[in-house]
Amino acid sequence: MSFKNYAFYDKIIPGRVRTINGISFIPIVSVTVMGYGGCGLFICGSISPRGIVIVDGNGEVCLYQFSGEGNPSKLLESITLSSDEE
Repeated sequence: MSFKNYAFYDKIIPGRVRTINGISFIPIVSVTVMGYGGCGLFICGSISPRGIVIVDGNGEVCLYQFSGEGNPSKLLESITLSSDEE
């Protein structure tokens, strides 16, 4: 018996902006929903943090990646915004 892997949704998205004492924090998360078929369909998912964007009161922007893989500009390019979705 073999299982087939189905990726229903795999995106990197920005989270909700939180502002604390004039500093804005924007989390960047990876959301994946998948299913495995064989003798039925099993659905599972994961949400994992990828980084955080911090904007201070002067407008200075910093990006902190949680993992050392890839470069920060590629992470920002891979973000899917809500308006881009179908």
